[in-house]
Amino acid sequence: MMSPDLVAELKGRMPTLRGRLMANQSLAELTWFRVGGPAQVLFMPEDEADLADFLAHLPAAIPVVVIGLGSNLIVRDGGVSGVVIRLGRGFGEVKVEEGSRIRAGTAAPDVKVSRAARDSLSSAAFPARWAGRCA
Repeated sequence: MMSPDLVAELKGRMPTLRGRLMANQSLAELTWFRVGGPAQVLFMPEDEADLADFLAHLPAAIPVVVIGLGSNLIVRDGGVSGVVIRLGRGFGEVKVEEGSRIRAGTAAPDVKVSRAARDSLSSAAFPARWAGRCA
């Protein structure tokens, strides 16, 4: 799928954007199964503020799909229209909080979350893996 390049228009609307914005970027290299077509636009924000700025200036008519690390994700060969947002390093933090809570970022690997749970909450059993999401 070769779609119209929206990157120049989006960069013009968002001059302070710090994340990577790429046109017709292959999603196969971002999934664990290494299959699938391109994203019309791929955005990889630096952090939460960068993501918020991007979404605030993105035209409402442009569809958005959000992915994390790409585990258990299969992308169709025809690709994805609109913007695919890949949440990476800036979204992978895992914190143990008061009251037996664990706060995990959207891109936190499941094994990292499981280890935090195991190490901090000794009174319960935890799975080593959780199922991902297919889109």
